[in-house]
Amino acid sequence: MPVVHGALRLGLCLLTFVLACGSTEPDPRPGEDDDNDKVAALTLSPNGATLLVGEALTLAVLAVDDTGRVLNNAKVTWSSSPPGPVTVARGRMEGVAPGVSVITAKAGLASATLSVRVLPADPFRPSSDEVLMSAREVGLINDEELLAYRVYATFNDPRLPSQYKARVEPGVHASALEALHARFDSLSAPTQNALGMYLLRPADPGSWLNAPFPDARLRGMGRPSCSSTPTGWNYQSASSAKVRVWYQGTAKVEREKAMMLFAAIENEIWPRLTRLGLKAPLTDEAYDGCNGGSPQLDVYLVRNMTQGGLTVSEDRFNPKQAATHILLSAELDEPSLKGSAAHELMHAIQWSYASKGSQLEQGWIREAIATWAIDYVYNTLLVGKTDVTPYQLEHEFAACFMKTPFLALESREKCQGGVGRDYGAYLFFQFLSKKYGPIFVATTLTNLTTEASSLTALDSAVPDNLWQVWPLFAKALWNQAPIDTQAESFNQWDALTQKVQSMSGSADLNGLPEKQDDFPDELSNLSNRYVQFTFSDPDTRSVLFHNGWFKNVTASGEPIKVLAFWSDANGTWHEEDWSRYEYIGFCRDLKSQRVQELVIIFSNAKFEPGGGGTLKAAATPYLKRNNVGCWKYQGSSKSVLKAASWSGPGTTLDANLEFKVMGGFATADFAHPSLPYTKRLGAFMLMPYQGDFTIDIDYVSGECRYTHGPASYAGIPEGGAMQLNPFNELKSPDPTIQAWLSRPARAYTTAITDGRLVNLTVSGGEECRRPAMDEFGSILVTDTGSPPLVKANGEMSGTLVTGDTSYSWTLKPQREP
Repeated sequence: MPVVHGALRLGLCLLTFVLACGSTEPDPRPGEDDDNDKVAALTLSPNGATLLVGEALTLAVLAVDDTGRVLNNAKVTWSSSPPGPVTVARGRMEGVAPGVSVITAKAGLASATLSVRVLPADPFRPSSDEVLMSAREVGLINDEELLAYRVYATFNDPRLPSQYKARVEPGVHASALEALHARFDSLSAPTQNALGMYLLRPADPGSWLNAPFPDARLRGMGRPSCSSTPTGWNYQSASSAKVRVWYQGTAKVEREKAMMLFAAIENEIWPRLTRLGLKAPLTDEAYDGCNGGSPQLDVYLVRNMTQGGLTVSEDRFNPKQAATHILLSAELDEPSLKGSAAHELMHAIQWSYASKGSQLEQGWIREAIATWAIDYVYNTLLVGKTDVTPYQLEHEFAACFMKTPFLALESREKCQGGVGRDYGAYLFFQFLSKKYGPIFVATTLTNLTTEASSLTALDSAVPDNLWQVWPLFAKALWNQAPIDTQAESFNQWDALTQKVQSMSGSADLNGLPEKQDDFPDELSNLSNRYVQFTFSDPDTRSVLFHNGWFKNVTASGEPIKVLAFWSDANGTWHEEDWSRYEYIGFCRDLKSQRVQELVIIFSNAKFEPGGGGTLKAAATPYLKRNNVGCWKYQGSSKSVLKAASWSGPGTTLDANLEFKVMGGFATADFAHPSLPYTKRLGAFMLMPYQGDFTIDIDYVSGECRYTHGPASYAGIPEGGAMQLNPFNELKSPDPTIQAWLSRPARAYTTAITDGRLVNLTVSGGEECRRPAMDEFGSILVTDTGSPPLVKANGEMSGTLVTGDTSYSWTLKPQREP
């Protein structure tokens, strides 16, 4: 909070509020009696309220005697009339049902009342921030009203118009109050009069916690100054302590919470952070009279603050380095309060560095590091200890970051619920801390004293620079199989179960012959995209991934990384770097390549010092799959040779055929030498033949009849092969191969011949009695230059008539068992 030395002090020492102690007597101070017989008047703060059903608000009560002296040990009782809309106990009101109730506080013969209105709660209605932003966009309120109403919503100020009453999303940071401190001097006089109480320290007389709403005594003062005499507030501290933890009132529950928080800061948070070589928060010794009575860091437990806390600079004239004080919500439970304290203490530490740029303009990195501090203090500190519970407050912010991996690291966009993505960026600092040790955080803050850019400061602090570590972070961020069981994973480091958002779905064809999914061809700098597909359909056989980023990596040298994980038929996971491959394939008919699940991670490690920027892929990345077999085809063929001059059936060859990938090409890592920059592709472009056939020769030519068989023979492996082109995207420097690759996708061709000779039986006239021989000839020919295509059902079938021979065939794809 800024201080103007010599300015008018608020002499409001008697305006001291004591937290309501409920229907039971507060824990009295030693040696003091019940003051109820001395109470002359009670005043409630706030002096009105609007609640949603399920929302709560804590009242403060001021008890004075007939001389105006504050009474600290008055026993206050509470009632609500009618009791239906609102319940009240120990000054804590909660909305129960729509309606209006009057709350009455009594102590001795004195009483005070306020009216409370309860509105219905709709969990599907937009949040307070969303309602207010919408009102501003359509011109219902101006910028100053927007700021004022955001502050009112943050602190449940009854001046918030009821039409803008909505749920306030919880969060660590009281951003509306921070914006008020930054903009106050430019606000109009009426707005300054209305909001000035929020610039005072909470214990100052006249602050929003110690005065009615609004407090007319602050009018015309501009930016109010502090008071040197906080009363009605107590603190936990010690002469050698680093902090004072302030709380309002004398009730036991408030005192115990302050004691717990004081012990946590002194024994856990402060020493853990400063041992990293981080500077300690600056003292406020120079602000004597406005520093809570000591140079110690002041931490205030604040009631009715919907956000977790705020670290407030003491010097508005120096936005780069300042002493601070901290506000923390008194409504938080113990884990959240400790986590918020670690977050805000890190902010106080950040303010101790004379940054090159404004502290508040550092934006994302301030919140990321402060949220990282929660994890560092309450997970790494407590490893192996059984007497302290680790707190996972930071997990609340991981979801926003992991739902938006496609946004840049420095993005401060808000997710549903109003959570800022920059808080979730702590995951990157957690990753770096685990990889290089937490000392790099101190290096980063030191770098910010000479670097105006948060990204260059971070890049200089990372030993391997951002280009090297960003894809490793992208991999860790996947945080599910197969990563979550590895030692270097967020799940193992911190029991984080949140999963990063991915483009996911089934890769199955479901009866279609082919499918293709295109992926985004643009990546923001320092961002990632994730693709996840599962395979279960056995008819989804051939798979092709086209890496549209290939030329970005190989020709332009851009820091794009394409990583992949895939699980095979045995459930074994494989990790591969696909960045320098243009095409990657799988043959799911092969057991070694039977991908069951495929994860592809695209990461862009490039950054500009000022943030922003994108890279566009040279071509669109996509995943294509079809039902073209790629391990083995089995079936039958029939060829019938009958010359025009013949009579009778002719020569018939009935064959049982098998075309199968050669064994050496069936490995999971196969790369074809004539297909550069490919992986697991080309193996099934050429399938050798094996099989057997039956020949039946019976025809009459002239006066002679020629017969043989029917007889069975085994085929010879050299008799032929099948060429197959499941996809036609591939490129080869070999002209012959390229000519074949230029054929349409799904094309195939084969010619099987057998040159062996057989003896024929010849019958007929005298001239037919000489011996005769013939060769088996062509068993199968599928085309004469225009190859057929695999049918939509995945089989190869067709007929061909060429010359005197007709061919027919049916071949079906097989799956390796």
